[in-house]
Amino acid sequence: MIRRLFPAAATIGAAIFAMAFASDAAWADKRVALIVGNSSYQAVPQLPNPSRDANAVAKMFKDAGFDSVELQLDVGNLEFKRAIRRFETTADQADIAVVYYAGHGLEIGGTNYLIPTDARLASDRDADDEAIPLERLVSSADGAKRLRLVILDACRDNPFVRTMRRESKVASRGVSGGLGRVEPTSTDTLIAYAAKAGSTADDGDGQHSPFTTAILKNLPVPGLDVRLAFGRVRDEVLKTTANRQEPFVYGSLGGGNVSLVPAPAVPQEVPVTEVKSDYELVQKIGTQRAWEVFLGTHPTGFYAELAKAQIERIKTQPVNPPPGPPNVVLAALPPQQAPSVSRDASSKEAIEWDRVKDATDPAALQKFIKRFPDSPLAANAQQKIDVLKKAAQEREDQARAAREAAQKAAEEARRKAEQEKAEQAAQKKREDDERRAREAEAAEKAKAAAAQLAAQKKREEEEKHAAAAEAVRQAKEAEAARKAQEAKDKAEQAEREKAAAEAAAARAAAEKQASAAEAARQAKEAEAARKAQEAKDKAEQAEREKAAAEAATARAAAEKQAKEAEAARKAQEAKEKAERAEREKAAAEAAAARAAAEKQAKEAEAARKQAELAAAKEAACKDEQGRFDAILARGSEGSGINDLKGFSKTVTCGRLGPAVIAALDRFNAEATTRAANEPNSPQLLRSAQGELIRLGCFTGKADGALASTQAALSRYLSIEGQRSANPAVTKDAVAELTKHATRVCPIECKSGETLKGDTCVADQKPAAPPAAASRKHDENEDNVPSRRKHASREAEREPPPRRQKPAQVEAPQVRQQALARPSIVPSAGGGAHTMIGVGF
Repeated sequence: MIRRLFPAAATIGAAIFAMAFASDAAWADKRVALIVGNSSYQAVPQLPNPSRDANAVAKMFKDAGFDSVELQLDVGNLEFKRAIRRFETTADQADIAVVYYAGHGLEIGGTNYLIPTDARLASDRDADDEAIPLERLVSSADGAKRLRLVILDACRDNPFVRTMRRESKVASRGVSGGLGRVEPTSTDTLIAYAAKAGSTADDGDGQHSPFTTAILKNLPVPGLDVRLAFGRVRDEVLKTTANRQEPFVYGSLGGGNVSLVPAPAVPQEVPVTEVKSDYELVQKIGTQRAWEVFLGTHPTGFYAELAKAQIERIKTQPVNPPPGPPNVVLAALPPQQAPSVSRDASSKEAIEWDRVKDATDPAALQKFIKRFPDSPLAANAQQKIDVLKKAAQEREDQARAAREAAQKAAEEARRKAEQEKAEQAAQKKREDDERRAREAEAAEKAKAAAAQLAAQKKREEEEKHAAAAEAVRQAKEAEAARKAQEAKDKAEQAEREKAAAEAAAARAAAEKQASAAEAARQAKEAEAARKAQEAKDKAEQAEREKAAAEAATARAAAEKQAKEAEAARKAQEAKEKAERAEREKAAAEAAAARAAAEKQAKEAEAARKQAELAAAKEAACKDEQGRFDAILARGSEGSGINDLKGFSKTVTCGRLGPAVIAALDRFNAEATTRAANEPNSPQLLRSAQGELIRLGCFTGKADGALASTQAALSRYLSIEGQRSANPAVTKDAVAELTKHATRVCPIECKSGETLKGDTCVADQKPAAPPAAASRKHDENEDNVPSRRKHASREAEREPPPRRQKPAQVEAPQVRQQALARPSIVPSAGGGAHTMIGVGF
């Protein structure tokens, strides 16, 4: 019966496990392969990998012991067709026939073509003549009895698509750079694409394409079923290309464990990772026959026991359709009999098992075992508990290994850093020594070079004079030689002109004869080439007509088979609708269980990481808190402020931030207060000046100057009976000044003046004769400015008088003298006002 092909939307893993599984058959006696790799295209840029890929695959099949391996590289149209024809004969009556093609391929109007190296494909109409239909390559392996495998690494980005003219009506339906979906018409046939239908494959940057690299690794594994091998190929290509390229397999096998390389006589131990990968792939299908094929490939071991348990579980389950991936038709399976429920398992046990069978909590499974210890399902529950415990232990071991590796890496990095630091120090010392040695050597060389330069300069001067004299002599000789040569040249020129005229005449005659001979030869060659081309064109035309006839016959057969396949497909789809719904339900439940388990694992891992991060932060906070407390204990004196500033720049603990800022403000305030209370500080100087002005001991401007403040303070102390030359302005001294409420320092009058009350008045002088007094008065009137200036200079030179009691005015007729400067008298409010004296 014609088998239903896998839908394009299904993944390769589903396609592989949707193929029929049956018991192993005897190993094939005859295995043949045809390998084609096209790299050197004539009309488009060359491909780097197909030739290398084809060589590697051919070597793989030869090493695997294939009876016949034919390798064809960079074949044109005719050579390609002849190779296919030879392989049809070779594959006839063989047990396994494999065809591998690497190169360009495209789809035109639903037909897939493989492109020879001499194809031009200027128009889509040229495809039937210049390209090879994929159907012909597939049919070349029809003679094989057990397995027909076609591997196509031909889904590359095709440059022919960009340059090809669209002329035919068929091409209007679409031209694709990749290969389209294919439906094998023969049984036991698999067609593997490097990328799924309609997409392109990556040529790769390495020695081989990603698809061929995976095939070389997995296909020749001894005893590995070809369907499992292509499942591994799919997973590796998806991983290598970051899910950009997904290999695809079309077709089905009728049953049996089919491997391209026989299993060894002595079974070899298979890596656990590979067995686990195969187990997970088979688990996606879950049918009894799938598990039996898995046991045929891996008959012993932990996962073999799990597979046996799965078979027992299927046998004990109620009547249900076999689970499988959605939208996949089990192509070669006859209707499967529903397994009967075990007589040992009651309906109550079965209901309870259905409830806990997908649980990820070992406690629920353990509870089931305690409740039904004698049930056959108890063994399944115990096996699942063992699997869960082992998985948990593996995760714990991996986490511990990761932590140990991280710790070792950190220690190694620290050791390397210290070593590099020491090496850098030693290197720096060596460089310094070498630099000093080079500097000394350079100095010596500079001295020697200076001496050599002086000697060289002297020699150059001497040589220059000698060269000048020699140049004059040579110029005279050259002039004489030139004149002689000119005479000689004139004679030779005349001779040459005569000989040239004779040679030109001879050449003209020879060229005329050669031209006639060449024209006759070219005419003969053109005629011969025309006849040869006509013969070649006739042969190619006959070959094309023969190929077209074969293609027409093949298409007619294909159309007939396609109609039969479509009828079978519709009948099969009606039967499988009910089964598909159940499979989707089972798949959804399994996916939900897996999602829940993954979510729990992720939450546990996140909680663990969060706890570790919190512990690390808390440890850092404790360490920084200890450093902060130590800085606070030392206080702001000394280096306390700098230590606190440095700590504030490196602190990482969030809760210490406000406390650090507050402590820094307090330290700065304390430092400012200490600086203000230091003797002779600017603040104390201004405060003392203000108080001394209030007490009448300071007459200048309050500018914070130290010298004037010390002079005023010395005056105050001398009045208080405490003499001091340059007293220090301290906080205590300012406090003592503030205790006085009234003026302390007296007003100081100039010489010839007497303080009366708060006013300095001039002393009384004897009376003069009227005339003399008048003249003197006039003189005084004239000389007032000069006398005032002289008095001012005298006042500046004279030191301030000591405190004295105000003199009594003896005569009422004495006139007051105008004061030369204002007198500051304290007011009731502690302020001061200016009083001007009365002049003569």
